[in-house]
Formats: sequence, structure tokens, C-alpha cells
Amino acid sequence: MAAKRADIVVIGGGPAGYTAAIFAARSGADVLLADKARRPLMKLRISGKGRCNLTNNCTDEEFFDNIFRGGRFLRSAESRFGPHDIMDFVQGLGVPLKTERGRRVFPVSDRADDVAQALIDEAKRCGVRVIREEVKDIEQNDGEVTSVMTTSGRIGCSAAVLATGGRSYPATGSTGDGYAMASRLGHSVSGTYPALVSLTCREEWCAQAEGLSLRNVKLTCRKKKKVLFSEQGEMLFTSKGISGPLVLTLSSLIAGEDPESLDTWIDLKPSLDAQTLDKRLLRDMQEMSNRAFKNSLGELLPKSLIPVIVELSGIDPEKKVNGITAAERNKLRELLKHLPLTVTGTGGWNEAIVTAGGVSTREVDPRTMGSRLVRGLYLAGEILDADGATGGYNLTIAFSTGHAAGIAAAEYLKEKENTEAKDPGYGTGGRSMNAIAIDGPAGAGKSSIAKAAAKELGFIYVDTGALYRAIGLSALRNGIDIQDREGINRLLEVTKVDLGYVDGEQRVFLNGDDVSGQIRTEEVSMAASAVSAQPEVRAFLLDLQRDLARKNDVVMDGRDIGTVVLPEAGCKIFLTASAEERAMRRYKQLLEKGEKADYEAVLEDLRKRDYNDTHREIAPLKLADDGIEIDTTELDLEGSIRKVIETAKEKLGI
Repeated sequence: MAAKRADIVVIGGGPAGYTAAIFAARSGADVLLADKARRPLMKLRISGKGRCNLTNNCTDEEFFDNIFRGGRFLRSAESRFGPHDIMDFVQGLGVPLKTERGRRVFPVSDRADDVAQALIDEAKRCGVRVIREEVKDIEQNDGEVTSVMTTSGRIGCSAAVLATGGRSYPATGSTGDGYAMASRLGHSVSGTYPALVSLTCREEWCAQAEGLSLRNVKLTCRKKKKVLFSEQGEMLFTSKGISGPLVLTLSSLIAGEDPESLDTWIDLKPSLDAQTLDKRLLRDMQEMSNRAFKNSLGELLPKSLIPVIVELSGIDPEKKVNGITAAERNKLRELLKHLPLTVTGTGGWNEAIVTAGGVSTREVDPRTMGSRLVRGLYLAGEILDADGATGGYNLTIAFSTGHAAGIAAAEYLKEKENTEAKDPGYGTGGRSMNAIAIDGPAGAGKSSIAKAAAKELGFIYVDTGALYRAIGLSALRNGIDIQDREGINRLLEVTKVDLGYVDGEQRVFLNGDDVSGQIRTEEVSMAASAVSAQPEVRAFLLDLQRDLARKNDVVMDGRDIGTVVLPEAGCKIFLTASAEERAMRRYKQLLEKGEKADYEAVLEDLRKRDYNDTHREIAPLKLADDGIEIDTTELDLEGSIRKVIETAKEKLGI
């Protein structure tokens, strides 16, 4: 039977998991590590062909030059625990290291098992408890981790580190189950693809050249007119296609691309331009003028590639070299500079070194690896949408993010204990925050009622819907489809939303401009509803909302204030009314503004919004477990305000 309780449960026994467990335990936390693999650190043991290329002895900028995805996100964690810190850490565990070609770092013993055993021994020395069990799920209540479920039962905890790895090398235990756990907690997971993996090709002649390794060739891949990759180095042919250092890098850069859209080719003579190569061919042909064409390429090509080039050139193999025409020579030259390959896929998960894609880094704090959606949840290693080239860069990501997650989880635990000591009601449904959270469907009167309640109680009113409207307005202004998730994500990188108060009235600022009046149209309202369903948008605005509540007594209204944004709010109210009543209120408001309106159209739009809000996967509109529902269908505005104020005073004891 699994342990019943731990401060922190680390899920996954790879380098990220062990590093997180060690540093959390060193910080004083009671740590339990759950690992379903048959043997701990199995993937690390086979890395570097069993030698463990654990990091790269490089500068920070050299490190980030070799990161394909997540570079910006990783900067904070890497700055505090980068390659040289990792080297000091491992050597401090008693494993001497050496640096080889390409700045690659290995144990002096050339034994990955030595690194693995050192991590295991240090975890044991720090008091980390290890169980060989599969974690099935992470449980949370009101947006806060409470426990994990294993195959043998529930383990209570205050924090969890999700470090289950990706999908690569599933035989080592990396089966992608962590993605499902993260998704159930509200996190978005981008498409995952095998990376640092061989590529399959349509050309049957690759099998003829199987085992042939090429050095100092250039591999290029283009999509339409855009060159995705073009580098000189080493590669080799397999029975199904191509592999080797150049190909592994290419596979990561084209992960998720449609192979049919790619043009790929090899320049067999990258050091020679077309004119110089032509002179070389002329010279060779003059020296071997009486030989058959098939016997004239030995000085130019590896033996196993000659039959391939001869066949592709279309030149008669038995033709005397002195009979080759200028046109045939030109075709041969073009083939040597542009040997085409048709990529059809990859070697698959069983041979992929890493996973491209994963949990969106927008939903994770780069300083702590903490989830922006669930308190007490931390993510580290390959489960994140961050990966790099071969050469120790991906293990560096694992160590670096594991270090950040372990320390942050322990600090979170201390902060939580301090808060609970000052406020016994924290996290248990008691009063922990002098805040009033008002949720409910569109048209329930939340804004009007919340404003009036805030004014009477002397609280600050926070209209969170206005924040989402600002994002919706920004999308409309920039011509971005509100359903285009990637487009919205790019927009967030250049968007700044702030709240200000003028004479007690909330004002909304978008990139410094006051847009308070411009966000109140029906078009912006629908756009806000759509973008608010995207977890990246919710994560983008979450810190701003929570910070306001930490610093002020607030009345905050929205769709998920009591369930996600402020689960510790002392008073949680769910305002509602019948769809017909809410539509009629909105219809009358539009007429009073002098706008044209059709009641049936308003009702239709409102029902559509209700459906979207209650059925979205992330933070759906619902009554909080300890919330109080107030139906205003039969109440006028003044009656609704009084009911909310009375409820708030009773709950907050004011």
C-alpha cells in the first residue's frame, strides 16, 4: 500500500524527477517519488549510447543557440542551474566528468549507470521515499493540489511535480501519460511528435546505400520558398531512409510538418561551387576518357553510392566517358549538388530521442515551473514544450527545470504553512481572503450588482470580463481570427492589459490606451467569450487578477472567479436568472442606447454564449462547491444588490 501522505509527490523517475526530488528534500520538504518504470532512470542509462552525455560545456548563448522550442521560457531556470552548475552538481555527487568533441560532457568512467546511481544515492541520503507505482491522476480542489492517486490508493500532498517525460523510448516508461494528467487539470498540450529521430524516405535506393556514412555533406530542407534547414556535417543511409547528426537535427525542426510539403536534398560536394565542380568533372573525364561511365566515379564518390548516382543520372553505365555529352555532364553535376530525397515520415517513438511538443509553456511560470492554472502543481523535463539538439542539451533542460521545480515546490510549501498558521481557514473553505467572487452567465447583472456592492462596502470593483474583452478587441483590431489559437498566442506576446481607477471607476488600458468604452460592443463581447476559452489567455490574465485581490479588498466578477481565480475568496456568489429574463434585460439596454435590436437574436446569442461558457474544457462556468447561488429572475436591480450585500456581509463577518 502506498504512503498515505507526503509534502510533495514527484511523479516520474527520470533526471528531471530525481533532480526535483533532491532539491525539494534539501530544502526541508518530505518528498515521495513515484516511478512506474521497472528500473529507475532507465532513459538516462541508455543516453549517449550508455555513456550519458549529461550536459554541454558551453556558454549560455551557445546553449540557447541549440534550443529548438522553449528557449525564451527556459532562460530563467537555466540562468540559475545551467550546464556548469549541473557539472558541479554531478561531480559533487562523486562522479568525475570530462568534456569531449562538440563540448559534450560525459562521466570519466563512460558509464551512464554511475550518474544514475549517484542520483539515486543522493535522493536516499536526502530522505526521499521512492515507490514503484504508477500515478493515475493528480487531484485538486478549488484550483489547488490536494493528492495523487496511484494504483494502490490515494496519497495526500500539498504539491506535486509532474516529470513523467514525453513519448520517446516508451520501453523506458515514457508513455505520455503525464500529458493526460496535465490536460485533465486544465493545461493545453500541443501536438507531440518524435524528434531527434531518423527519417524515412520514398527512394528505394536508400536501402542500397544502407550503412554508408557521409561526412562534410550539406543537407537542406525547404518548404515552398522557405529554407527550414541547411547545414553541413555527417549523415548516413538506413534501410528505410536517412539518419545521423544532420538528420536528427532536421527531424526536430520539421516535427509536425506535412512531409509532402517539403523538398529535401543532399549536396555531396558543398565545398565546390557549380563552376568548380564542373571543372573537376571535366578533368576526371579527360583522365578516364576510355573507361565505362560506371567505372569513372571512384575518385568522386563512395563505392556504394556510385550505382545510385549512375542510375539517377540516366547515363548508360557502359558508355565511354569520352562519349558523355555536355548535357549529360550538366545533369551529373546537378545531381551531385542536389541529390533529392522524399521524406515520408520518421522512425517513430521507439527510436526517437526526445518529444517535440508538450504542455504549453505559456501556462507555466518560467521562474518556478509552477502551473499558472493549479496551485501546488509544478512541471519539469520533457513533458514541457521545450527541446533542443543532440549534445546534452535536452538533459540540461531536464536538470535545469527539475531544479527550479523542486526548490519552488518546497518554497510554496513553506508559504502555505505560514499562511495557514496565520489563517486556519486557508484552503479549507474558511475565510482566507477579504474578497467577494461573483460568477454567473451573461446578462445576470453581475457588473451592475458588483459595482454597487463594492461601492457600499468600500471595496474595489474588478470587472474581469473587461480584461478578456480587451484581448478580444486586440484580436479584432489586428485582424486575427478569434479561433486561431496560435495567432492569439503570438498576439499575447505583444499585448499589455492594465486596470486603473479614475474617480473610483474602473478603466481598462490596452497597450497604454484607455479602451474602456470600445470594449462594450456585441462584436467584442463574442470575441471575449471565444478567447476566454483558451488556457493561454486565462493564464496571461490570471496573475493580474490575483495580484489585485492580494493587495486590496475586492469585488470581482466573471465566469470562474470563485472556482479558479480566487478559490480562497471569503464569499463566492453565483448570480443567475432565466435566459429569457437576461435576454430581455440586454434587449432593453440596447434600445435605451438607441441601438437597433431584435429580442430573438439577442436570446439566440445569449444561449450560444451560455453553451460555450458552460461546455468549455478549461474553467467552465459553474457554481463553486462552497458558493451561494442567487437567482435574480424575480428581483429588480435594487433587490438583487441588497441580496448580494447581505450575503457578503454574512459570509465575511462585516
